[in-house]
Amino acid sequence: MFSRWGAFVYRRRRVVLLVMVLVAAGAIPLAAGASAQLSAGGWLDPKSESANVANRIQDEFGGGRTSYVALFRSAAPGADATSAEFQAAIATTVAAVRDDPRVSGVTGYAETGDDRFISTEGDTAYVVIGLDMTDDESVGAVDGIRAKLAVPAGYSVALTGFGPIQKDSAELSEQDLQRAETVSLPIAAIVLILVFASIVAAGMPLLVAGLAIPTSLGIIGLVAQQTEMSIYVLNIATMLGLALAIDYSLFITSRFREELARGRNVEQAVTIAVGTAGKAVLFSGIAVAIGLSGLLWFSASALSSIGLGGAIVVLSSVIFSLTFLPAVLGMLGPRVNALSVRSLLRRIGIVGDEPTVRHSRWEQVAHAVMRRPLAVLLPVLAVLAIAGSPFFRLQQGVPDATVFPAGTESRDAWVALLDEFRPGETTPITILLDTKADATDPASIAAVMAYADKVDAVDGVDRVEGPFTIRDPQTGATLTANQVAQLYAAPAGTLPPQLEAAVGALKEAYIRGTTVRLNAVSPLRPTTPQGTAVVPRVRAVEAGTGISGVEVGGTAAISEDFLQAQNDRLPIAVGTTLLASALILFLLFGSLAIPLKAVVMTLLSLSASFGALVWIFQEGNLHELLGFQPIGFTIAGNPIIMFAVLIGLSMDYEVLLLSRIQESYRRTGDNTAAVAEGLAKTAGVITGAAMVMVVVFAAFALADVVTIKSIGVGMALAVLLDATVVRILLVPATMRLLGEWNWWAPGILGRVADRLGFSHVEDEGESGAAIDGPAADAPGVA
Repeated sequence: MFSRWGAFVYRRRRVVLLVMVLVAAGAIPLAAGASAQLSAGGWLDPKSESANVANRIQDEFGGGRTSYVALFRSAAPGADATSAEFQAAIATTVAAVRDDPRVSGVTGYAETGDDRFISTEGDTAYVVIGLDMTDDESVGAVDGIRAKLAVPAGYSVALTGFGPIQKDSAELSEQDLQRAETVSLPIAAIVLILVFASIVAAGMPLLVAGLAIPTSLGIIGLVAQQTEMSIYVLNIATMLGLALAIDYSLFITSRFREELARGRNVEQAVTIAVGTAGKAVLFSGIAVAIGLSGLLWFSASALSSIGLGGAIVVLSSVIFSLTFLPAVLGMLGPRVNALSVRSLLRRIGIVGDEPTVRHSRWEQVAHAVMRRPLAVLLPVLAVLAIAGSPFFRLQQGVPDATVFPAGTESRDAWVALLDEFRPGETTPITILLDTKADATDPASIAAVMAYADKVDAVDGVDRVEGPFTIRDPQTGATLTANQVAQLYAAPAGTLPPQLEAAVGALKEAYIRGTTVRLNAVSPLRPTTPQGTAVVPRVRAVEAGTGISGVEVGGTAAISEDFLQAQNDRLPIAVGTTLLASALILFLLFGSLAIPLKAVVMTLLSLSASFGALVWIFQEGNLHELLGFQPIGFTIAGNPIIMFAVLIGLSMDYEVLLLSRIQESYRRTGDNTAAVAEGLAKTAGVITGAAMVMVVVFAAFALADVVTIKSIGVGMALAVLLDATVVRILLVPATMRLLGEWNWWAPGILGRVADRLGFSHVEDEGESGAAIDGPAADAPGVA
C-alpha cells in the first residue's frame, strides 16, 4: 500500500508539488493572524462548581463585565497614598478615562474611603476601572485606555487584569517564538548538514518544516475562531512542527539516498523510501497524534486545545512528508546529494573515506550491549529511577502573571497587588448561598451569619465579608443577627441617611432575592497549592438550617477545580494513550512483546525528565543559569502535556529503529544480528534527528515565560535520554534478553496482524514490483 502510494506520488510529482505549495501559500495569511485568536485563559473547567458560580455572578449580579486595575506609585520617597495630593494625581490620570463610553466607572479610595485600595506601607494605591465589555474584548482595548491615562509628573501607573495580562502574554509568546526560531533553525541546519553531508539534502527537512508549520498555524487560527484555544498552542505547535517535520523528512530523505546508493533508479528509490520509511512516518505520526489526543479528555481548554493543536501539527507534518517531500525527491533524483560537504570534511580529516566505519561502530556498541545485557540494563534502570525520584515531590499550581519575567507591566502590577496590599483583597473566595426564605428575612440573616462565622474559622481564611457584616460606628463591635435584621427591615427614610445608604449599598452588592454572596478573604495566593487547599476546607463547612444550597467559586476555586478535574481524568487519559500507542505498535510489528516493552521504556525515560521538571522549576535549582524566578510549584498541566507529546515522540524513534530491525530479522531470522544491523543503520539517523529535536526544544528554554521554558527544558532532556540511553542501550539489552519472544504474538492476535498486513516488510514485498518493473526516468530528470 505504501509503496504504491510512493509510486503514485512519483508519477504525479509535479501536480503533487504544485498542490501542496498552493495549500501552504493559502494558509500563510491565516497563520499570520493566528495569535490574535488565541487566549491566555482556559483554566476554567466549564462543568465545575466554580464555573457555575462565575456564570451565576454574571447572570444574577451583573458581574459579567470586566475591569482593569491601575496601580499608582509616586516617585517621592515616603509618599502618602491617602493624601489629597496623591488622590488628586489619580483623579487627573483617570479623568479622560471616566468619560470613555467603554468605561462603566472608576472605583478607588477617593470613591469609597476603603483602605483596601491603599498598600500596607501607605505609599501605593490602586483603582478599579470597570469596563462595559467582556474579558476577550478588553484585550483589544488596552492600548486605547492606556493612551487616555494622563499621568502627572512624578507619578507612574501600571495596568493589570485580564486584558493587560492577556495582551502581554500574546506579545511574550511571539517574542519567545521568534527567539526560539532564530536560535534553533541555524543550529538545526548545521546538524542536518553534518548528518547528510550535503547542503541540498539538508535543505529538504527545513523546506518541509517551512511549509508544514504555516499550514498548521493557519488551520489552528481557523479552529480558534470556533473554540477557545490557549496562547501556548502557538509555541507548542511551532516547537512540534519544527521537530516532527524535520524528523520525518530526515527519515525519508535518508532512506531515499540509501536506496540511490544501492543502485536503485529514482522511481525505485522514492517507492522504497515511502514504502518503508514513509510507513514508519505514518505510524509514528499516528502514535504522536494519539498521545496528544489524550489531552482531549480534559474539559479545560488550556489542555484540550494543546492536544487539538498538536494533532493538527502532526497531521500537517505527516501529509507534507508523504506528498511534497517524495515529489521533490523524485524531481531532484541524485541531485539531492549536490553541494556535498563530505569531500571538504574528508580533506580536513573529520570523516574518512568509508562512511560504513560509522555503521560498524554502532554495530560494535550493539554487540557489546547484547553480550552483557543485564550488566547494562540494571545500572541504567537504577540511574533513571534516581533521576525520576523528585517527581514524587510534585506540587502543582495554576499559572498566573507571575510566570512572566520581571519587568513586564501586568506581571509587576499583579505581584504588587499580591505582596504590597492586604492579602487576598483582589482575589477572594466567592461563596453563593441560597436561603430558604428571602435573604433579608431574620431567619435567613441568622443562618447566613452563622455560616459566615464557621467559614471565618477555617484555616487559611482571614475574614468573611458580606451584606450582614456590619459594625457599630461608635464601638466597632459587630452587630448581632437581630440588630442586622432590624436594619434591613427598617422602612425607607427611618434610618440616618449615611446608614441607610450603607445598608442599601451592601444589599446591592451582595443580595439578589434568596441568593447571598459572601467573600472569604485568604492571605494565601489563590493559584498556589497552599491557596487552592483552602477551597476544600471551605466547601466542607456545613450550611446549617435556613440555607438550601452553597456554591464556592473565585480564583482559588477555579484553580482547585482545574486540578481536581485534571486528576480525575488523568488515569483514563494516560491509560487510553498508552493502550492506543501499544495497539499501533502491535499492528505495525505483529508482536505482543514489542508494544509492552516500548511502553515500559518510554515511561522510564519520561520519569527522569519529570524528575528534572520538579527539581529545576518547582524547587528552583539552576534558576539563575536558566534565567527564571522560581514560583514554588510545578505549573499545572505541564506534566500531562509533556507526557502526551513525549509518548508519541518516543514511539517515533521506536518505530524507525524496530522497522529496520524487523526488516533484517525477516530476512535473516537471527534476532541478535537483526538488532545489531538495525541499530547500525538507524542510530546515525536517530542521533541526528534527536539532535535536531533537542536543539528545537532547548531553544524554547530561552523563553521568558516559565510555562514554555519548563516544557522546552523537560522535553529536550526526555528526547536526549530516549534517543541515547533508551534506544542505544536499553532496547538492544531487552531485545537480547527476550530473544525470539520479541516477535511473538498469540495465535489469534498474530493472525489478525498478519491479515491486516501492516507488519509486512514492503522493502522486499510490494516495493519489489517497482524494482523489477519498467525503467524509471533517467536519474536526476525532473
